[in-house]
Order: sequence, then structure tokens, then C-alpha cells
Amino acid sequence: MGNAALLRCLGSPGSLLATVVLLSMVLDSAWLLTQEQQDLPTVKPNASLNVKFDPQTTKLTWDCRENASSGECVLIHKEKGPIKKKVKDSECQCTFQDYSLHGGVTLTVEVHVNQRRLSEMLVYTNPGREGTAAQNFSCVIYDADFMNCSWAKGRAAPDDVQYFLYIRSKKRIERECPRYLKDSGTHVGCHLQDLSGLTSYNYFLVNGTSQETGIQFFDSVLLLKEIEQYNPPDNITVQCNESHCLIRWEKPRTRQPWPNREFQYQLDIQRRRDTSSGRSQLIVVFGDSGNRYNFPKPGSKAKHTVKIRTADARKAHWGAWSQPVEFGSEETGSSLVHIYVLVVLGTLVCGLTLGCLFKRFLKSHRLFPPVPQIKDKLNDNHQVDHEETQEREDHPEERMATHSRVLT
Repeated sequence: MGNAALLRCLGSPGSLLATVVLLSMVLDSAWLLTQEQQDLPTVKPNASLNVKFDPQTTKLTWDCRENASSGECVLIHKEKGPIKKKVKDSECQCTFQDYSLHGGVTLTVEVHVNQRRLSEMLVYTNPGREGTAAQNFSCVIYDADFMNCSWAKGRAAPDDVQYFLYIRSKKRIERECPRYLKDSGTHVGCHLQDLSGLTSYNYFLVNGTSQETGIQFFDSVLLLKEIEQYNPPDNITVQCNESHCLIRWEKPRTRQPWPNREFQYQLDIQRRRDTSSGRSQLIVVFGDSGNRYNFPKPGSKAKHTVKIRTADARKAHWGAWSQPVEFGSEETGSSLVHIYVLVVLGTLVCGLTLGCLFKRFLKSHRLFPPVPQIKDKLNDNHQVDHEETQEREDHPEERMATHSRVLT
């Protein structure tokens, strides 16, 4: 094609100039885009940080690089989500606080070297055969000084599996269970009589061994306040007047001396004769009320019983009931029955006493009869004559009749 034909295709000289300008703008945009891409942080294919994670210390480490500036560590937990920690300059590690790791976690490291970003990800999984870890793990503190932990054998664990419990405090002090509870030779629990050294929250790890296969571990972070089962309150007293009965108690002894507001109480008040009928009043009283409750005194003045148990103010994990404490008086009907019984018994006792005294008097009368007296004939005759004279004076008719008989 000749030059003339090319010019005809491009059009007039003005059109040619516009085309040249448009082409120049497109080339400039492409060059700028290339420069921006070159300025973005990139990661070289061979720029590995060699990230490592130690579950024993929850420490994440990586290879240090020259001119490394601040960065960030991230632990992605399946339940708690992303947990981030800042990395200071020239530091090549970060330590996370204790979290449960038996479900696996994902960890990432991001640092800046020479104004370029380097990042790497590490997936940590629970080693061992699936289903071999201990299950149904739980712990409870009781009587303020003792703790029991228990677990069950994993559903896929071999027969020769053996489990071991380790407890690590917040201060990173670790100890093994001092006394295991066994089932057919396998450790399925732990009893601790010394809780000294434990902090507010602690890390519990149950790992296992077997000659047949690898055993997965189970771990958990427990707050001691949440697993403590409180004793019943101390010194329960009841004082009644004409209108109400004031029930008082003292907070129980716990592992830590918590204030009153950290407790709640449940009162079970029953009529003493209706304890088997299930008719009771369950009343919840919080500790900030002063550990007291005013119970309206019933009109019948029936005797009642009260027992109390304790729980944490934020979690209704109730402990054991206290011994029942009686208050009030017996019902009127039962009081009358008691009075009748006392009257009858008193009458019987008095009758028996009088009978015994009378019988004793008769017996003493037979043993000691009265002594006969010497008869005074002179005084007796004089007394008889005196009586006859007096009788005649009292009856003159008889005296006249007697005189007539004498004359005749």
C-alpha cells in the first residue's frame, strides 16, 4: 500500500494528530501502572521466615532479618477468633497467653524489611490419631482446699493408653498431678490436696502415651473461681418477734476471700410437718443484701425449718444444702394435744401417788393398833348421870310420865 493510501486510511492531518496524542496518553498510563506495581511490597519466592511454634510455651519465633521493623503476630483461634500481638523492632518472637490448642490454630507473622512486607502462615494441628485424646474433662474445687479433676478414655484410644495431667499457672509454673485416680490401670482423674501456687486461671494439659499409636492431647484454661463449689453458709441463726423472723448467716469460707457481693444464696423454707409434701419456698438472696432475710411470721405460728446453699453471684452453680435450722412454734392444735396429754399424765400420777399413800397408811394402822385405855368408872357414872339429868331437862314430858309411874 502506498503512502497516499495510508494517509487516506488515517484521514486528515488533524485526525492523525489526535491519534498520536491519544496513543501517547495510553503509553504514559501503562508506564505509571508498571511503576506503581514495582513500588508495592512484594515477597520474594525464597524469602521464608522459617516460622516455628512451641505449644509448651505458646511462643512463636522466626528468623531475624536485617533492617527489620515492627510487625504483627496473629493467632487465629477456632472459638475466640483472631488474637493479635504487636512485634517491636528487632524482635523475632512473640508469646501468647495460654489458650486451648487441642482443636488446632493458625498463626501468621508479618514484618517489614527495607520497606517491604514479609509474611508467613503456619498451621498447627494436634498430633496423634483422631479420637485418642482424653474426653469429658472437668475439675471442681471443694471445701476451699481440695480439687478433683476427671476425664474419660478417648473413643479411639488403644487399650495400653496412659494419660498424664499437667497444670501450669499464670506464672508459668508447671507441675504434674501428684495423685492419679485409676480405672483398670488407666489414669482417669486426679486429686489435689495442695492448691498453693495456682493463680486465678490455669492451663490444664492431658496428654497420653501408647506403644501402638500416637495419642492426641486435650487442654483447657480454667478460671478457679468458676470451678469452685461453695460450701453452705456458716452460723445460720433465726430470731423471731411478733411480726417476722430474721434469718442471718455468714458467707462460707472460700479459696479466695471474696466480698459479699460475689455470692448469692438460696433459702429453702418449709413447714416442719410438710417437708415430705414438697411445699416449700425457694428464695434467692444476693450477698449485697447483708446476708439476712426477713421471713413474715405465719399467723398459725407453725414451726418452720430453713436450709441455705451458696453459689457465685454470676453463675448459679449451687453447692450443697446446709443442715435444717428450726424456728417458730408448734401449731395450736398440736399444742392443745400436748396440754391434754400433760393433764392426763398429771392426773394419773397424782392418783397413783394418793393411792400409794393411802395404802401405806392402812398398812401402818394394822402394824400399830391403838393402845386400850383404863376405864374410869366413877367419872363414867357421873358422866352418865349428868347426861340423863340433862336429857330430862331437855324433855319435860318424859320427866312427868316417869314421875306418874313412880306414884302409881
